[in-house]
Amino acid sequence: MAWELLGSTKLTSAGDIITVDNLTAKKFLYVQYFIIPSGSLDNISARFNDDSGSNYARRYSTDGGADGASTSLNKLRFRSGGAVSNTFFGEFPIINISDEEKLVISHQVRNNTNGASNAPSRAEMVGKWANTSDQITRIDLIQDGSGDFAADSELVVWGTD
Repeated sequence: MAWELLGSTKLTSAGDIITVDNLTAKKFLYVQYFIIPSGSLDNISARFNDDSGSNYARRYSTDGGADGASTSLNKLRFRSGGAVSNTFFGEFPIINISDEEKLVISHQVRNNTNGASNAPSRAEMVGKWANTSDQITRIDLIQDGSGDFAADSELVVWGTD
């Protein structure tokens, strides 16, 4: 199985959304993101094919804590918690079959407090987009809090059949 780069977007100025669209539909997607904060970021989420309906559900854990679950969401949130001004790196593979719900596994790390004496923070999330008629051809990474994604924040999408 050979992965091909389907698209990427790197911000040239601060913003709340990073979009990669016009993606070639592939059975498997692998998404990576690197976020530099401008101010405090409350939450980082993904939305597929510009669908802002209540068509997403997730189960999540932060720093190995107890699981939480949310349903009937308008996007997939990768972590829950207060505003932080940390750098984030995340990845999420997606099964992208048109007549199946799109399943997602997300891993995210943020640097937490600078310095080697401070452990990074992690978040895990499994989620789904309940669409059973389309393949994902657009991914939006969304910051829905008070801060912004700074310039040079990036979203990269790989795909394979």
